[in-house]
Parts: sequence; C-alpha cells; structure tokens
Amino acid sequence: MTRCRVAIVVAVGILFILPALARGESAPEAFARGKSLLEKGDFDSALSAFAAAARGDLDNDSYRQQYGLVRRIVDLRKRLDGEKDPERWEYTARALHAFYLDQGLYGQAIGIGRKIHEKVHTAASALMLAETELAMNNNAEAEKMLAALDKAGKSTPSTRALWGVALARLGKSAEAKKLVQSIALPDDAGPQMIYAYARLQAVTGSTDAALASLQKCFESLPASRLENFKEHAKLCPDFAAMASTAKFAKVMATESQVAESKCSGGSGCANCPMRGKCGKSQEEK
Repeated sequence: MTRCRVAIVVAVGILFILPALARGESAPEAFARGKSLLEKGDFDSALSAFAAAARGDLDNDSYRQQYGLVRRIVDLRKRLDGEKDPERWEYTARALHAFYLDQGLYGQAIGIGRKIHEKVHTAASALMLAETELAMNNNAEAEKMLAALDKAGKSTPSTRALWGVALARLGKSAEAKKLVQSIALPDDAGPQMIYAYARLQAVTGSTDAALASLQKCFESLPASRLENFKEHAKLCPDFAAMASTAKFAKVMATESQVAESKCSGGSGCANCPMRGKCGKSQEEK
C-alpha cells in the first residue's frame, strides 16, 4: 500500500563509482536480476544490481527510486542488528516490515513481523503480523497467534475479526460465526477495524452486512488511502464470493466522505505533527 512510501534522496553520484553493468547486461536485465535477488533475500547483491540498472539508464526514475528503496532497506537491516534501545529497535523493525510489504517480500515481512510480536506482544503487533500471515495464507499460524492474544486478554475488535477470518479459512465456520456475533464495533471505529470486520462478515456468509461495512469503510477513508483499500478488497480472497456481483461493483464505486488536508493527507490539522508550524495552520488561527 502507499502507506509504505518514503521520501528518498538518491545521491546519483554514488552510482558512478559502482561497478559497471555486469556481464554486458542491459539496464532492464540488471533491474530484473535485482528483483530476483530481492526475492532470494540477497539484499547487498540486489542493491548492486539496481545501482547498475540506474547507472545504465539515468533517465529512468523507477530504477533510481528502486535503488534508493533497497539502499534504505540495507541500511535499516544493518541498524537493526546493532540496535539496543527497545523503542528504536521497534521503530526500525516496523519500518523494515513496511518496506518488505511494499516490495512484495512477504517471507521477509513474516520473519520481522514475528520478531516484533515476540518482543512487544501487543494488539498492534498482532494485527500487523496477522495481516501478513493471512496474506501468505498461513491461516493456522494466524489463528494460533490471535487465539493466544485473546486468551491473554489483549485482543481488540480488529484482532478478533481477523481471528474469525482465520477460523473460517480453516473450515471452522461455527466458531467464526460465534465471533462475528460477539464483536461490537465502537462508535468511533476506524476504517481498518471496519474493514477487518467486513472480511469476517464476508467469510461467514453475511454478504449484505459485509458490503455495508465495506461501504462505510470506504466512506471513512481519506481519498489518498481509498484506492489502496479498494485494490486490497479486489484481491482479498475473503471477498471472492461476492467480487463478481453488481452489488460489490457498486460498493467499489464508493467515494470518500472525508475532507482531506492537502499538506498532510489527513482530515485536518488537529493531529498533524506540523500543527502550528505550516502556512495552512497559521491561516486557520
């Protein structure tokens, strides 16, 4: 999702001191090799390949951006290995997890997600890990982890909803239906919570309710985040049974009902970290 984008400053000059294109590769060939190396978890070699691709085609922005992203991953991995402060470790690990997802490296994301949850063991870390486990179809692992969280009294409506999704995928429909009936979303439920609940409603056969929840989720999202959620919904196996219906298509046309700040991508200045410091907030005083 675009929630993984970062501001990257690429020092193009560095590319000129790196080795030339290996074995007479073209820039596209070097880029493809980098992608293959990423999938294998060989980040240092992938970085060199992306540098070669960027050096071979200096007008290709996507090559430079990919080089910058992977360079950031390599830096974060090195920093994580030596980080002793728990808070900084978690911050760095979460950034790595986001980068891995952005690159489609789900195996790497699973590994770091499990480490994060093992260390902090919160509902937030469980939710992050559960999303990744379910994306990898590791339904038994997700169910076991979320059941343990519930037993420890740390569950939330979101984690319980994904627990139900895992149960339904494992064929435990009766248990999943009990969960959907036991979950009461708070009045201020955010879009991620509503979306998780819609997934549970869908896999337990409550199609109309799931569509209503999905529409509510979409309406509550800022426009900058809406397309990412819609794209996930199109591909999510939990909505597969309804994805070809006219009702689903109608919901997918839902527009955001949230006013969005142009400067921060949020609904306003109240919770912005730049509150009081930017031109827009000064104007609103």
